[in-house]
Amino acid sequence: MIYKMQKMKRATVYLMTVVLALMLAGCAATSIDTSGGRDGSSFAKAVIVGSVRAEYLYIDRTWKDSKIASQVVTENDGKQYDVVSITTKDGQAKNIYFDISKFYRKKTYADDLE
Repeated sequence: MIYKMQKMKRATVYLMTVVLALMLAGCAATSIDTSGGRDGSSFAKAVIVGSVRAEYLYIDRTWKDSKIASQVVTENDGKQYDVVSITTKDGQAKNIYFDISKFYRKKTYADDLE
């Protein structure tokens, strides 16, 4: 009986640890700021993101079943932007603008490994 309870307790702790790790991983670099009418339709209305992963999440949530045609980094008014060209599920070509200045070419811990 005691062994069974210990096993259940261990399984519960393991499950909680996995859930917490997944939650933290999901939040880590996925900041998406659409405040102030930021819909990604132009440089002025670029969606502010914290990672490329956040860009893909935004596209997936906003334009379900769209296909990414290209992605290019460009500069406008001294800020870095990702311009992602997509084809929507109804065949419409569209450019989505992302402000990536928050993380583009910033030093990371990986740089310390080199």
